Amino acid sequence: MADGRVRRNLRTLATLWTINGILRLVEVCGMMIFGTVFFPFMRGWGRGMVWPFGGRWGMDIPFLGGLFSVGIFLGLFGVLHLVLAWGLFERAPWARMLGLVIGFLALLRFPLGTALGIYTLWVLLPEESGREYDRLAQGDVRMNSEAVSP
Repeated sequence: MADGRVRRNLRTLATLWTINGILRLVEVCGMMIFGTVFFPFMRGWGRGMVWPFGGRWGMDIPFLGGLFSVGIFLGLFGVLHLVLAWGLFERAPWARMLGLVIGFLALLRFPLGTALGIYTLWVLLPEESGREYDRLAQGDVRMNSEAVSP
């Protein structure tokens, strides 16, 4: 099983998650910058909670909490996508489980998130994929320890 599903698709999957994370962060920055310009009622200046680095970003819309709060929440997902991509590139043991969780959540973001979620689950979900990923991760651990020892 030298050329299994995980080995063939892991680099592509990690690259797609990297691109998705970067695009998510660009989207969030755009929403936070331009959204407050075009929808000033969502800024919440003068009301609500005070953030530690200055400015008052409030709760003008009770269920949203202002664009800044929503942007921080969505930005965390972008960072999480980049962490997942890094873990997959490094074949970290925890990255498969994180990939499965984020892959299931990505199914909700139609159409591109759904496609990436399906691809992620196709690569990482089957039991054989789990065993193959564990072998790849263990192989990297052995190779790294051999490179360190004289």
